[in-house]
Amino acid sequence: MKSILAIIILLLIGYSSYAQHTDRFLELVKNLEQVSCKKDTVFYKNRNVWWTMCWTTYEHDSEKYSTRTGEMVQYYKNGQIAHQYFLDNYGNMKTMKVFDRKGNKVEEYVTTKIDSNAKTLIEFFESQDHMKFNTWTSIYRCSSKLGIPYLYKEGLRVNGNKNGVWTTYYDNGEIKKEKEY
Repeated sequence: MKSILAIIILLLIGYSSYAQHTDRFLELVKNLEQVSCKKDTVFYKNRNVWWTMCWTTYEHDSEKYSTRTGEMVQYYKNGQIAHQYFLDNYGNMKTMKVFDRKGNKVEEYVTTKIDSNAKTLIEFFESQDHMKFNTWTSIYRCSSKLGIPYLYKEGLRVNGNKNGVWTTYYDNGEIKKEKEY
């Protein structure tokens, strides 16, 4: 049952990639004109890649605004992926995966709602205080019995705070407890 619900949620999120943005948010950014997108790579001193990202520049009323967009990846010094982000066209996180140094996924975030109460594009690009996010959070642990990662806890965060029912699982997938926030 849990896996069917998870599949349905992921399908709905995949089919509604722009449904995450509220009408108010889309109204605010509708007049932005994209003028460039440049790939950027930052390296450690040992010459291994530390970050890869794309900087997108927009123009509105002769003002230029830049933000990171698309896939953004942070690496450990050994070359293993530490964080993998997928950002929307305006620099907001759509999804994020966090990995340990062995390559095991330890956290995953999927944004289900993106909103802003910014009054102007200047406020939109110069501050994050106006942003509102709903994010489905999944936390993984490694089973000492099975030696494999498993879904440990999941639930919704609204603006970073736990909201609604959060479920904690045993390593066999059975529900350990549910807590309302």
